[in-house]
Amino acid sequence: MRVALVFAQMLLVSSGHAQTAQSLHNNKAAAESSSYCEPPSNGKWYPTRGFFYTPVKTLYNVDWDICTGDDLLQRVRVIDANEKKVFFEYEDAQVLRLEEIDLLNNHLPELLIITTNPGTADAEDWHIVGEHNGKLQEWKHPDYDSSSAELLGRDEEFGKDWNFHLRGNEIFLARGIYHKGLDGNCCPSRGGILVHLHPIANGFDLAKVERISKTAYHYWERQPFCFRCTLLRP
Repeated sequence: MRVALVFAQMLLVSSGHAQTAQSLHNNKAAAESSSYCEPPSNGKWYPTRGFFYTPVKTLYNVDWDICTGDDLLQRVRVIDANEKKVFFEYEDAQVLRLEEIDLLNNHLPELLIITTNPGTADAEDWHIVGEHNGKLQEWKHPDYDSSSAELLGRDEEFGKDWNFHLRGNEIFLARGIYHKGLDGNCCPSRGGILVHLHPIANGFDLAKVERISKTAYHYWERQPFCFRCTLLRP
């Protein structure tokens, strides 16, 4: 089984399944029935990784599962300790990151989940989950896509999705700008957009959105996921 799971994870990169990250607030029946993948996968979910998450006092289970059906998928679920209620579920072709972080420096960790649906756009979806006022919630972030699009010229467009970077407790997102109809998918020639998000309780402030040079964009493109930051367990 372990060999099959590792092999399945390697194949996930080529999966073309549409991205369907979603938040659930379900009952015990939903938690139990979700052991089977939804069509067209026709498979079953198998655990690959799991840990306990205790942001304040309440204990939660965090599960990273893989579906080995016709269409290979991965998911992360945040469930109560008795595995009767699913609070959040994020399903995609591949899970890139599942981390505990402390964005507010208050020793109350949040969950960071990043998923992807590989393709020419390298589409990624990221989520922060934490406990706020005694309730488990997903953090909200401002509409940086619209703010960024306003900085494009008439002959410019975006291609690949945002590069996600965690620097200390700040989040930076970088995206290349393409000369419309001329640049190849690999090589944006018009520089890029850099977004800076500053964490606040249960969300983010849009600290800055700016155009950056081609050199600066390639600098951010090469930066690691976590730079001058501390990842907690797992």
